Amino acid sequence: MFSLLDRRGRLCDVPSRRELLTVGGLSLVGLGLPDLLRRQAVAQQNTTRSRRGFGAADSVVLVYLQGSPSHIDLWDPKPDAPAEIRGEFKPIATNTPGIQLGEVLPKLAQQSQHYTVVRSIGVDPKGLRNHGAAIYMLMTGHSPTNFSATGLAVPPSREDLPSVGANVAKYRTAKRGRFSNVAVSGPVLEGRVAGVGQSAGLLGAAFDPYTMYDDATKPLKPAGFTLPSDVTLDRIESRLDLRAVIDSHCDGIRNSQTTFDRFYDQALALIQTRRAVDAFRLEAESPKTRERYGMTRFGQGLLLARRLIEAETRFVQVNWPARSDDEPAPGPDGSWDTHRNNFPMLRDHRCPVFDHSLSAFIEDMATRGLLERTLVVAIGEFGRSPKIGSQTTNNVGPGGRDHWPECYSFLVAGGGVRAGRIYGQSDRHGAWPKVDAVEPYDLIATIYHALGIDPTTEYHDALNRPRRLVESGRPIVGLF
Repeated sequence: MFSLLDRRGRLCDVPSRRELLTVGGLSLVGLGLPDLLRRQAVAQQNTTRSRRGFGAADSVVLVYLQGSPSHIDLWDPKPDAPAEIRGEFKPIATNTPGIQLGEVLPKLAQQSQHYTVVRSIGVDPKGLRNHGAAIYMLMTGHSPTNFSATGLAVPPSREDLPSVGANVAKYRTAKRGRFSNVAVSGPVLEGRVAGVGQSAGLLGAAFDPYTMYDDATKPLKPAGFTLPSDVTLDRIESRLDLRAVIDSHCDGIRNSQTTFDRFYDQALALIQTRRAVDAFRLEAESPKTRERYGMTRFGQGLLLARRLIEAETRFVQVNWPARSDDEPAPGPDGSWDTHRNNFPMLRDHRCPVFDHSLSAFIEDMATRGLLERTLVVAIGEFGRSPKIGSQTTNNVGPGGRDHWPECYSFLVAGGGVRAGRIYGQSDRHGAWPKVDAVEPYDLIATIYHALGIDPTTEYHDALNRPRRLVESGRPIVGLF
């Protein structure tokens, strides 16, 4: 608005000649034309900045490291901290001058030109320091108000708020014959509860993820996409045509079966096109490629994610296959929840698998030109305590690190994100964000933002209360 006295005659940001004359007299109230134009330029610049990266991605791969690795030992080494904080691992150089990672990530260090590490994410736990509450917060973008004070998980319900993947499936649905929301490698597990923060909740089952939790080192058999031997596509399509005729005379029935119709249409389109379903045929990949990703559940899950992105899937979540609160154990599929024996578990078991497979995925996505339009995020639900063996709220044994939601790190790549950088900074012990602090809500808002979905979009919950896609927070536009 430029004129203080004159009514504007059009919806436009360009001032009329009369308005400019009016503006020219604003010096009478202490605001001259140069000052006004300067403020207008700043406002336009700020608007442009806030939209930076909006719609830069066509798809998202969320690599969820349930159980949560130690940020200090992987992403944010503290070589000058006391021994009880810095731990056993030394920092190593990466391909990007000035950026260091923990020595347990040598292959990812060679791919640093493709990603950015954010070292300043954290949240006030408000008493909710356990996995379940933190998982829910990360997976939905909302406070875990339906959890106990200890953060213990509760079984999913149709009254739950929808997951990020479900919202993506609703507000940026994939093309017909493509998957919108897929979860692979293993279920999200906390205690005995499966699927924490994973379902579409009140949006309905049509937006739930298609799950493939089978061991991808073995042939996969996606269910629901093959026809009985005595049924042809022509027969199915003729049934669909007949159904349309009946529904045209029964609008009330039609309206009561919206979810069923959505399922029916999705299934038929996937069967007709086959491209999306064929993404599960990992045996079509060369042995060399499969070995490069690693013949582990996690490695083959990432290879499956790449194939799903090639098949134009909108949202893929690759879950670390071990339960969030399992006792850390030897082997490729053990937990990140290192309350004890943190260093041998990371050095000998967790990090070799993670480093080998994620570096292969990032390199392959970049080489194939897929990273440019795919946002990749690798993160756990929180970090680990800076002081080794220091108990905060949980049982910590020798050489262990406890839960630490106050400060941690995550990797982000592609989808318009500027690469080869460190964003934010933690304090000298990795205990609190020091520069450019962000919260999990900001990360979720960033995912929506990159996909061209306004994170302030509202819907109504089971009690008809308005809800935003993200409870609070704003996109981290400094990443773009």
